[in-house]
Formats: sequence, C-alpha cells, structure tokens
Amino acid sequence: MIDIFRQAGWPAWILLAMSVAALAIVIDRLWVMRRSQVLPTQALATASDLLVLVRGRPDEHPDLMQAQSALEKSSMAGKVLIAGLNARHDDRSSQELAVQITGQAMVRELERGLSLLATLASLAPLVGLLGTVAAMIEAFGVQSGDQADPQALAAAIAMALHATGLGLGLAIPATLAHRLLRERCDGLVADLEMMAQRWLHQLGQPLRQERAEQASVDHHRSVSSGGDS
Repeated sequence: MIDIFRQAGWPAWILLAMSVAALAIVIDRLWVMRRSQVLPTQALATASDLLVLVRGRPDEHPDLMQAQSALEKSSMAGKVLIAGLNARHDDRSSQELAVQITGQAMVRELERGLSLLATLASLAPLVGLLGTVAAMIEAFGVQSGDQADPQALAAAIAMALHATGLGLGLAIPATLAHRLLRERCDGLVADLEMMAQRWLHQLGQPLRQERAEQASVDHHRSVSSGGDS
C-alpha cells in the first residue's frame, strides 16, 4: 500500500487526507444517528406521562423539573417533546412553531457533515484525474528529450494509473456511504415528524377540553344571570 502511494505521487497524499476526513464523517454520523439517541421507543410515552403529571402539579415542582431535564437530555426527540410541553399553555400555532423550530435544529444536527461527505466523493475522481494529467505531462516531457528514458516513462504512466485508481477507490465507497447515511437521516426525520404530529395532537386535546369547559361554564353563568333577572 505504501508503494502504491509512492508511485501515485503527490495526489495520493491529498486523497489520503480526503479519505481520513470521509471516514471520520461516516463514523461520526453513524454514532449520532443511533435510534436510541434520536428517537427512543418510549420517548413519546414518557412525555405523555409527564404531560399528565404537570397538569396536577406546579410547573416549578422539583421532581417535574428533573423529569423534564432528563427527557430533554435523553435524545433529539426529547428536545422536541419538551419544546412542545413548554408551550402547552399557548395556542396551537405557537405550539407548532415551538416544535418546528426545535425540530429544524435537530434535522440540521442529523445532516451535519453529509454535504461535506458528498463533496469529498465528488472531488476524489477530479483529484485523481489531476494526478493523471500531471503524470502524462511528465511522461511527454520525458519523451521529448534527446534520449528517452523507459524507466522514467514507466514511472510516469504508473503514477497516472495509480492516481486514477486511488481517486475512484475513494469516490465509490464515499458515494455509497453518503447515500446510505442520507436514507437513514431521511427515515429518522420522517419518524420525528410523525412523532411531533402525534405530540401536538395530545397537547391540543386538553386545550380544547379546557375551552369547552370554559364555554360551558360561561353558558351556565349566562343562563343563571338571565333567570335571576
């Protein structure tokens, strides 16, 4: 492998640095996109139980504050759920806005590095092609002398072929990794959106009930006041 890099010349070291960067991005994204860290199975159920508790206790209750903090730190879904929970006293549009803002931040966190990985996959063949062109120029320079050197010509051709091969060797797995990570990211984002919609529906139920109860109370008051008069 070291001999291949030596024969490929200076483009090989650029491609090596790009390979290290691409591998670091793939490992980081695989770690971040774990379902247990993005959307745990019990996240929505935990938030639903917490919603029931906050209706019967003051918001500043130590146990509730600790439970909210634990849910928020547990996963990306927890951050989205807590954003909606904090806006539970607001109207539906405010709740949707709070969930949307937090959700967009989580999507950006999931997508971080994917564009750079795609760029590296696109540039790798070009760097290899640049090494090929440089090697061919060197080969023609060797041939244009008074006495052709077969060994120098063979070395230049080897540099051209190795540079092209290394560029493709980086581009193919990087492109495949980007596609797989993009599909995984899109799937997680879709699941987060579905969870957010169910959460907003749960948050809206008590609000509609409270408004219905208030309307019923106002109606009874108006009937009572009309009967007294």
